[in-house]
Amino acid sequence: MRVFWILFAAEWRHFRTARGLVLLCGLLLATGVYGIYYGTTEIARQRQQLAALPELTRRNVDELKVKFPGPADAGDIGYYHSTFAVHHPDAWAALSLGLRDVNPSYVKLRLLGLHNQLYATDNANPLKLLSGNFDLAFVLVYLVPLLIIALGFNLLSAEREEGILPLLLAQPIGATTVVGAKLAFRLTLVLGLAGLLSLLGMLWARLPLDGRVATWLALTVLYCLFWFGVVLVITAWQRTSAVNAVALLGVWLLLVVLVPSLLNLGVAAARPVPQGLELTIRQREEIHGGWDRPKTETMNRFFALYPQWRDTATIRERFVWRWYYAFQHLGDQAVAPLAAAYAHGLQARYDLVERLNWLSPAINAQSSFNALAGSDLPTHLAFQRSATHYHDSLRAFYYPFLFRQAEFTHADYAREPRHSFTSLAEVATARRGLPTLLLSVAALFGLGLLLLRRPIAPR
Repeated sequence: MRVFWILFAAEWRHFRTARGLVLLCGLLLATGVYGIYYGTTEIARQRQQLAALPELTRRNVDELKVKFPGPADAGDIGYYHSTFAVHHPDAWAALSLGLRDVNPSYVKLRLLGLHNQLYATDNANPLKLLSGNFDLAFVLVYLVPLLIIALGFNLLSAEREEGILPLLLAQPIGATTVVGAKLAFRLTLVLGLAGLLSLLGMLWARLPLDGRVATWLALTVLYCLFWFGVVLVITAWQRTSAVNAVALLGVWLLLVVLVPSLLNLGVAAARPVPQGLELTIRQREEIHGGWDRPKTETMNRFFALYPQWRDTATIRERFVWRWYYAFQHLGDQAVAPLAAAYAHGLQARYDLVERLNWLSPAINAQSSFNALAGSDLPTHLAFQRSATHYHDSLRAFYYPFLFRQAEFTHADYAREPRHSFTSLAEVATARRGLPTLLLSVAALFGLGLLLLRRPIAPR
């Protein structure tokens, strides 16, 4: 054990003199700090945006009060009045933005057809959406392995190439001890940087110190151990530094870039999802066709869904709001199976990726971080379901005015339903990634130690 610590201390002295490695670690630290800054700034921007929505609603109400100073037809109010379904982020989303950079954090809703509003998004730079936003999870999943590769590609080959290895092996020191000391120092260094960034991010984002802290740190440690296991296996392969570097970069490209891309293509083919364009076109055709259908036909179809309004007055006018909103809702009903299939298809894709994430530790770690932060796909689908229920509550609020032909007064604005949805962490989903990473780490270290038992050639 004394020899182990002597070698460990020697690695520290060697590291301090290697300015390139010190600069590389400093660069990773700076990159991680920027990732924390970007994530916290983005979530703060979204929160500020969401906090401004009630004021926008109030201004809209004030404008309508001026436009309709007295009792008004609820149909006019439902057409011109807009409200919002809001998706508040979890505090942990600052460390792992997940899908919050591509999906809207709120939906502007009126009493019109739901689906055209539900899937409407603001314009965004497609190149930025393709590359994704920069957060701490990105640094840990994609950049930390590169640092591990830079620190470990010449773990033992450098001594062989410099002629030092024969002197080491001539001492009463086993190759396992030499490699273990070198690996332990690098592991301590990387885990120290990753842990420092994680704790800094938690403090910066003012996260609640709950059980998710241990899960985040466990995921970080196991993911780093996985890549050190890869370094150990490549080192035990006993090739030159150049070959080791190429092999390690090849593994990084395979597991971080190639496998996720191929898995995405395979899942898309295995779990096809209806095209959103088809849903939009069919809904518009149904709604536009409502103008030409006999009002009796439209209302009978609507009353089949809402028989409580069947005893209302027969429509004899050329235009009446309750008929207009009836065929708007029938347009939603016409595409409801497509919308359900679309959401089910997305969930099926997510579930399939979860079952296959053992093929890539990067997918496993990233999806676990997103689940921990409540920024994954199931959370977004839950928000869409919540927005759908909110639109149902708006219709339930306005229908009595429309079908009983009651006047809408200024006091009724305050009784309109409000919406709020906050992301919930999928802790169980995040923890499901831990056993897979643990098994991968055990397999790699077991293989590496087995290979190290072979005689090590000095040259």
